[in-house]
Amino acid sequence: MDWSATDIVIIAALSLVGGTLGGLLGLGGSVFIIPALTLSFGSNQHLYQAAALIANFFVAVAATLRHRGRGTIRGEITPALATAAGAAAVVGVLVSNMIPARPLMALFGVFLCISSSAEIIGLLLKKSGNEDPEAVRCGKPLATAVGTAGGLASGLLGIGGGLIIVPLLRRLGKVPMRQAAATSAVAIIAACAVGAVAKNLSIPSLTDGHGNPLTIKASLTLALLITPTATLGGVLGATLVYRVPIRALRAIFAILLAFAGARMVLSGMGAS
Repeated sequence: MDWSATDIVIIAALSLVGGTLGGLLGLGGSVFIIPALTLSFGSNQHLYQAAALIANFFVAVAATLRHRGRGTIRGEITPALATAAGAAAVVGVLVSNMIPARPLMALFGVFLCISSSAEIIGLLLKKSGNEDPEAVRCGKPLATAVGTAGGLASGLLGIGGGLIIVPLLRRLGKVPMRQAAATSAVAIIAACAVGAVAKNLSIPSLTDGHGNPLTIKASLTLALLITPTATLGGVLGATLVYRVPIRALRAIFAILLAFAGARMVLSGMGAS
């Protein structure tokens, strides 16, 4: 797939926004980047996922480095969380490879709509997140279960997995928002490192939404276009997480997810 100069500028801008949101909310970035690419350039879900997993790795590394000096990474659960996420990501990739591009895009859209609804409900029901570090009750078994869920989503949909990990850590483990985002970033490194390798190795056996074969070269080229500004955004987002009101950003993000999700479901089902 050839990209024009205008396309490259658009991809860079979308990646900057996605990386910033990913670093800010502990999500990885591609939960915004993939639907944005789809709405801008059309259906090519397997290619977008393969490239986004690579970019997510670097976004998560950048975010983790920013979080590390803040003392917000929960070191007692991180190994179990990251190990489970990495192993489950492989399973997610294998499942995604069995789904054609357009139905996979529709599935991604459904996931976004559900995530948006859950986020909006959470904002309406709670005045604020639990920010009491002493209330944390997330042990290794729960961390393993949460990491598995996040890793499966990462491999299946090409996302970082933070959209699963962060809310589960907060609601089940009572981990404060900033700690959940920081700890999630470490798990995303593991999930995306493993998932990116598995997905890109399988790319030659996959096709785009029109049945055209994909190549590793195309995936790596797109990853190269996404990664620099997405990583810059990841650093910016991980810095802003300590300075901006989280509730307002969550509300805006939920609205964006709902819009993108609905469009992807309609496109994946063949609607115009």
